[in-house]
Amino acid sequence: MRRWAEKIEKFLIRFVVLTMVAIVVVQGLMTHEPYRLYLSLGERLEGERLEQPVIKNAEIKKAVIDSSQAFIIIRMEQFSSLPEAVLLVNDKEVACFEQKEIKFSVTAGDTVEIDSTYYNFPINYHITAVSENMNFPEAGKKYTGNSSIVMIGKVIVK
Repeated sequence: MRRWAEKIEKFLIRFVVLTMVAIVVVQGLMTHEPYRLYLSLGERLEGERLEQPVIKNAEIKKAVIDSSQAFIIIRMEQFSSLPEAVLLVNDKEVACFEQKEIKFSVTAGDTVEIDSTYYNFPINYHITAVSENMNFPEAGKKYTGNSSIVMIGKVIVK
């Protein structure tokens, strides 16, 4: 019985050591682009990366407005001015609500938030208008901040 247990123990130790070596080797190979496609299921499932702007022809690029640019208009519902309510785009302060309404430019992929942590009462925000090429956020959406940061979301353009 003791010899049998020793054999199993040796087998398990060898198996664990070989597994660890295999993991280290595979992780090292995944740092090289050609091998990553074959070793990672996630790489195979991902689509092709598109560079901004998508237009390849330089002549067409001059004639067409960059579709990744857009604008949003956000309005406060009850108040006329709350200067400590700050509009954040990609975690950077863009504007504050010194007026009832703010119009600002965004690019595809930007993250839009409103920091209303300074005020300890609910503040309602309403997206009154967006540019025609925008999919998200949509015009008409309403958000409420109550001593919190309101996450509007990532900008998606058509």
